[in-house]
Amino acid sequence: MDFFFDNILLISIAFISGSLLVWPLLTKNIGVKRLGTAEATTMLNRQNGILIDLREDDDMSGGVIPQAERIPSSILLKRREEFDKHKKKFQDRKNQNKPIILIGNKASTVSVIGKLLRDNGFEEVFCLDGGIESWIEAGLPVRSTEK
Repeated sequence: MDFFFDNILLISIAFISGSLLVWPLLTKNIGVKRLGTAEATTMLNRQNGILIDLREDDDMSGGVIPQAERIPSSILLKRREEFDKHKKKFQDRKNQNKPIILIGNKASTVSVIGKLLRDNGFEEVFCLDGGIESWIEAGLPVRSTEK
């Protein structure tokens, strides 16, 4: 017992460092993998990925990526039947194994939608790191939302 009390600091450090080593293994499938713009465009072009813009209508600053499918996160979160409608659209034969890249302004919302998609059979779900701002900074095409 004396050993424990004499070395409490070292034992605590060992416990914390061990926990930090195990943490990535425990949380591996919780979050959505983040992609940079180069990875995202490669995935869109080579694997015919599906780009989904989750931003709400009142939060469309910066514009819209032309090939992005606009599905506000509130629709997917509040109305399950809407999600099921879109789910069928993405799970038809030609879209069955395509990666899905989510764009949103809130990491927590993107994570929830990503988990919802994975729970419904979509295996390759990603998030565009930096959102629309990173897309614009990379000089990639964006169309205005103004009419």
